[in-house]
Amino acid sequence: MLAEKLNISPTQIRLINAIEPGHLSPTGQTMDHNTGDLKACINRVTEVLNYNEKPVLLDNGHIRAQGLGCLWKAPAMPTDTDAGAIITFNEDGSANLNTGVIEIGQGTKSVLGQLVADFFEMPFEKVHVIYDVNTSSSPHDWATAASRSLFMAGNATLCACRDAKSQMLKTAAAVLRCPEEDLVIKNESIYLPDEPEVALPVKDVVLGYSYPNGNSIEGQVLGRGKYISRRISGIDSETGEGSPALEWTLGAQGIEIELNPEDGSYRVTKAVSCMDVGKVIHPELAKNQVIGAISMALGFAKTEGFEFNSREMVTNDDLRSFKIMRYGEEPTYHIDFIETPQQDGPFGSRGLGEQGVIGIPGALANAVSKATQIQQNRLPLTHERVWKSLQEAKS
Repeated sequence: MLAEKLNISPTQIRLINAIEPGHLSPTGQTMDHNTGDLKACINRVTEVLNYNEKPVLLDNGHIRAQGLGCLWKAPAMPTDTDAGAIITFNEDGSANLNTGVIEIGQGTKSVLGQLVADFFEMPFEKVHVIYDVNTSSSPHDWATAASRSLFMAGNATLCACRDAKSQMLKTAAAVLRCPEEDLVIKNESIYLPDEPEVALPVKDVVLGYSYPNGNSIEGQVLGRGKYISRRISGIDSETGEGSPALEWTLGAQGIEIELNPEDGSYRVTKAVSCMDVGKVIHPELAKNQVIGAISMALGFAKTEGFEFNSREMVTNDDLRSFKIMRYGEEPTYHIDFIETPQQDGPFGSRGLGEQGVIGIPGALANAVSKATQIQQNRLPLTHERVWKSLQEAKS
């Protein structure tokens, strides 16, 4: 709407206002070198969408239109949010990872296992992630919430990896009679890079080393890691200022629809998303998580809405009248990522789970508004609601 009043394109107004390093957040927090590249995300979405500023009349009388939406989000959490991790080892040198993260389908546990495997340069199959969480034995984790799980538990896991590594090198250095800093751990072995024959199998070290005569030293390796949110504060109730954000994820999203102007019905043909997530740890998991988020967003933007009677009771409490997306109604998804490393994130990563929801409702509303030439600013944008807006415009 602002772009229209200024007679510039919707893409251009977003590029002009895109947040960048050195800018301030709404609470006065300075966006630093960790800030992602929103402009690159916008350009990628418009490129993939083959973005057309004007609606297009199709041969069948339907109207094709596209809409854009931008997003930025930081996990909302207390200033003392924390996470912990414990790493132990087995006789075959495999590792066990125990955290307080709850797996609810987001794949965090798998990615945490990847971090351990990458850190020790060992096969992923030899990292056993403990999926069950028991509050009496698992390290504390603030809550089952949000996009902060990988960021915080990932940092705690890497801290535990470093702790375990230092213990392993201490034992190996005593046996190999060399400085700890000269040793490397790779391919389930601890060795001197310039003398690879001077080596010990990891499995001979992680539970303590035993000399040929039976003497044993050091004992089992127990890696402990922790992370607590860094330099964040509450928001001043008087000024609205503060630093509540641990890390920001920026992105752009686009929607393409084909609308029948006779009855207000439409279908979403394309959904495009590009977010700057720092570093993608598990590409397939990341892509599918964003697809799930977009599907969820299209549901409550397009069809899902509660209806109430005069007594404020919900009247559509079944799946026949509360309409979720059906098979065959899914658009074609195009998911992409920009990677501007988060310096304090695990391997440079930042959150992406909830973020995939945010820009879609606005993008859909913009597309329908463009197709109907009427501002559609109420959700859900049901076919009936669009049809009624068209009838009101005619009358």
